[in-house]
Amino acid sequence: MNKKDAGKAVELAEILNLRDKKRLIVSRGDQVEIPVVECDLVSLKSLKEMAEFEFEIVEQQKPVYARARNLKDALKQKLPESEMKKLEKLIPSAYKVIGNVILVKMPEELRDYARLIGETLLEINPHCKSVWWDRGKRGMLRKPDVELIAGSGGETVHREWGCLYRFDVSKVMFSPGNQAERMRMGTIVGNEVVVDMFAGIGYFTIPMAKKAKVYAIEINPDSYHYLIENIKLNEVEDRVIPVLGDSMFVTPERVADRVVMGHINCHEFLPVAIRALKGKGWIHYHESVPEAVLERPVRRVISAARAEGKNARIECVKKVKNYSPGVIHVVVDAYIY
Repeated sequence: MNKKDAGKAVELAEILNLRDKKRLIVSRGDQVEIPVVECDLVSLKSLKEMAEFEFEIVEQQKPVYARARNLKDALKQKLPESEMKKLEKLIPSAYKVIGNVILVKMPEELRDYARLIGETLLEINPHCKSVWWDRGKRGMLRKPDVELIAGSGGETVHREWGCLYRFDVSKVMFSPGNQAERMRMGTIVGNEVVVDMFAGIGYFTIPMAKKAKVYAIEINPDSYHYLIENIKLNEVEDRVIPVLGDSMFVTPERVADRVVMGHINCHEFLPVAIRALKGKGWIHYHESVPEAVLERPVRRVISAARAEGKNARIECVKKVKNYSPGVIHVVVDAYIY
């Protein structure tokens, strides 16, 4: 139809509930194509009778589809309705976009649809280059268990509150859910010495190094590689001392005003952390704990302090995020003296 009648045509198609919103209105020269849904003769007759303009109903040769707002809506455009009904409860409602890489968790039942899901996520997020099936982490080194399902490449740069983190999602972990805690640590430190016992790629090290001197300890060679990269990327070489090794054995003693224990399974390292302090100072101890025993992290900190001949004043117990059903990730702020 002619462009001058397009506004009236859209309004009429909306009134009759005939407009196909999965496809975009397309302009070709002085003509406009307004997509409509498949309809019966009665609906077509109503459209013809109510229209005050000339138009022709044709099969659209080059439709342009509207970008779906979420994964389920997008898949509805690609899968038969009967198939979609069987899968709808399995399709993930959320996913992580880190830099230009997507991480998505989904059940094994969607194995046959993994590639379709990955390609669809790239269509929804055109700035991204790859999609990885995220099955969690493995072992003390927190190795990612991931599989590439669309696109290519796992290395990316994540920007967060003025900090840059370069890493490869297929080699090291990154948790967007810890963002608030990373930034909190960046604000509470001062001109002091900090030991980051489980530095990873620099999650806590980088924001803290803006103001403090940081010993950054990491056992995973892949994570350590990106820790060095991120120290350079954020221009804090003069404020960070990177250490490759097991923090149980390489943590320096009596050097720190503050110790960060960012691993959620590290209670056995508490004596080492206490000995890293200059006699007294702060410990930020992380743990994943069942809600039924929320007092456990506090008991562990107090007990470890007593074993080292110290006292512990518990300043704060803060929830970082939900870890799993019935289990939360908490951090204990304790002053050791």
